[in-house]
Amino acid sequence: MALAFRISPLGLTTNIQIILPPYLINYQKRKMVQTITKTPTSEAIAELKKKIKSLNSKAGQMKMDLHDLAEGLPTDYQKLIEEATKTYEIYRQLAELKQQLKNWEHGS
Repeated sequence: MALAFRISPLGLTTNIQIILPPYLINYQKRKMVQTITKTPTSEAIAELKKKIKSLNSKAGQMKMDLHDLAEGLPTDYQKLIEEATKTYEIYRQLAELKQQLKNWEHGS
């Protein structure tokens, strides 16, 4: 992903393009997965399990889509990095939620 903006010092216009690495692009997404430190209720644990189940289903579909894209190479090779990044991000979120569930269930 690239951000493009214009700077006009002294009346001159300059175009600048900044290429952001995936870990900065996904920073806001990572902030959406929150760790709650107080003792969770049984309802909160059930809700977390529901989120994990939903995310696990989505992750499986994305994995299959990435596999299909890889099988079709070199066709649509331009989409490979974007799809791989999305797939990585969803599996990272899934791992965080699973760790949170483990901590909650073991009282950590």
